[in-house]
Amino acid sequence: MRSLALALLITSACATAHAASLDVTAAYKMKAASYSNLHYNTADKNDHSFITNDARLGIAVRKIPLETRGGEETTMDLGIVLRTIGVSGSTASVASPFDRVASYYPNADLTPFIENAYLKVNRLWGYQWEATFGRQSYRLGGGLLLDDDGAGLTGASARGELPWWNMKMEGFIFNDRNPLNNAAPNSLDLAGLSVDLPGEGVWQLNQLFERDRASQVVYGCTFTGNTEANGCRVSKAFRSFTGLRYQISYGPMVFDGEAAIQRGHATPTGLVPAPNHITYNGNAQVVRMKWKQRLFRTGEGIARASLARGTGDNPATQTTDEAFFPSRGHRHNGLERVGFGELFAATPYDAYGGNYSTTTKSGLRNGASGIVVVGAGYTPPAYKGLTLDIDFFMYQAERISAGPSTLGSEWNFRLRYPIRDQLNIAATMAYFRAGKFTDPGRSVARKYSFEVSGRF
Repeated sequence: MRSLALALLITSACATAHAASLDVTAAYKMKAASYSNLHYNTADKNDHSFITNDARLGIAVRKIPLETRGGEETTMDLGIVLRTIGVSGSTASVASPFDRVASYYPNADLTPFIENAYLKVNRLWGYQWEATFGRQSYRLGGGLLLDDDGAGLTGASARGELPWWNMKMEGFIFNDRNPLNNAAPNSLDLAGLSVDLPGEGVWQLNQLFERDRASQVVYGCTFTGNTEANGCRVSKAFRSFTGLRYQISYGPMVFDGEAAIQRGHATPTGLVPAPNHITYNGNAQVVRMKWKQRLFRTGEGIARASLARGTGDNPATQTTDEAFFPSRGHRHNGLERVGFGELFAATPYDAYGGNYSTTTKSGLRNGASGIVVVGAGYTPPAYKGLTLDIDFFMYQAERISAGPSTLGSEWNFRLRYPIRDQLNIAATMAYFRAGKFTDPGRSVARKYSFEVSGRF
């Protein structure tokens, strides 16, 4: 009987172990980059050259059986992802302007940090729902409003199907810090939801709430008795973002458009008489289009166009901030920015604009906020595995205090050699000519990079 009981126990344990699976993932990217004239000023160019490392190691145990309800099995996943980023051979802190990018991550000195540490419950209570608890990767919509950018966010999220019209819904609540304000205290609460309505394309309604308890400056704000040089200092802020996204893939055409409005209020600090609230009132739009066309004998070419706009602050409204600016919108990947353009790397709200420091939130020179981007590009058919991407972008400030609003224009050339979506070798050249607002002398900035990345 003891032998039989032991055999049954071993069989049960083996069955449970067989039901679960162990996944190990790894990724590594090495990138050599050279930047010239990042200040767009021939008297103070701010040139940089370095080699960055970006590595990930992930381990996850999936489909751990929990219970069965109504014929549906509830399972659990447990996972952890370690990430390390940094400049090779550097013992000092990351140089400006890359230090502001580095502040988005727990560590940027090649010390590993926890990007993900989570448990996920699949088919919660037997329904088509899944819930994730812990530090996790998260993007809301296309990233216009919220993206962890590979740093991870700690909290809970849940997503599943609704009983009407094939709708899907997800909700989340996270606690983080505002990376634009490094001084203590610093606490950023993020909460919201997203609803998908499939049809001829997919409509997606997104809502994000930010409760920011970091002491910070609302740039462009002023009132009688205010002593802050660049704006109004506030002790806390509440911001609300409501967005609508539409995606469709129709034959050779792909369309992705997203628009959002920002509302909210902030509480001023100081002992001087002040208004009860400083209000937020901004909006932004992003459109991306792609067209695939098969060409005679040579293969498939891809044409694309993009348009982005974010409102800037109106200096005539003293206690209203019209600059659209979510705290954790998508704009970073490791120690480099991502956006429209390899070098200027614009989003609707910030860019490498020649003043990427704490003196302006947007990174643009003082007196400008909000960015308008128009872009076009083409990828001809690949030749012996080599693919060439050519893109052109024009940038303009949405609001300026005086003078011309042109920020500049940029050409991008990227030659890449992908192998099975696991290995990628790429070389990139970016040529940026500053506009009259960025630099009256219209100086030139360049970026050259070479990268090798692989994943398993």
